[in-house]
Amino acid sequence: MMKFDSAGEWKSYCFNTHKAYLKSKYFRCWLREKKIDVFNYSSLNKKDESQIMKTIGNMLKICSPGSKIRMFRRKFSELGFAARNGSLSGEKILKMAKKSRIKNKNCNAGIFLVNSRASSGKNLLNFGDALTYVSDGVVIFTFDPSVRYPKRFFKREVAHEICHLLGLNAHHKDTAVKGYGKEAKCIMDYNAPSEVLCNKCKDGLLSFWDGVNHAAQQ
Repeated sequence: MMKFDSAGEWKSYCFNTHKAYLKSKYFRCWLREKKIDVFNYSSLNKKDESQIMKTIGNMLKICSPGSKIRMFRRKFSELGFAARNGSLSGEKILKMAKKSRIKNKNCNAGIFLVNSRASSGKNLLNFGDALTYVSDGVVIFTFDPSVRYPKRFFKREVAHEICHLLGLNAHHKDTAVKGYGKEAKCIMDYNAPSEVLCNKCKDGLLSFWDGVNHAAQQ
């Protein structure tokens, strides 16, 4: 756990984390273009898609207003190249996303909705979890095709990962900061038990973007 003696110390830490992320051309580019493409390879319906888009939009308003989000429907069979032992290789999907950016001459962030568990190296995600490559601007959400996910799932889990995508690189319980009083449940807790982004985590996210904007002006 990281401990900070004041809100100012916490904000300063988050402000400076932008330096490491901005070393990635993909991260710099998608933040500048403010465009996110969502690719639905899953069996989620239009209502689910709408809620996901709404959740993404709400989180972007916090620190990246004016961002544009597009939804594309795809066939799950198109991801056959990434299949491995009953799951999908996150690394192969990431490689595909990078090739697509070169082909289309853009660096849009990519969010992939898939009907399969996904793996990163030797780690296999459970259904309902997400794999986020923050510095590359890519998120892979895994959905069990036999489950009907409730609205609150999209409000919480999707928002949680979008905060990671936007640069908040710590979970709520990973940091202890003096000055914020009693900690309430936060969307950045593991498993996102709330729909609320607490003041501590919101300040961290906004401070990160202060760093991004400061770097852009230099």
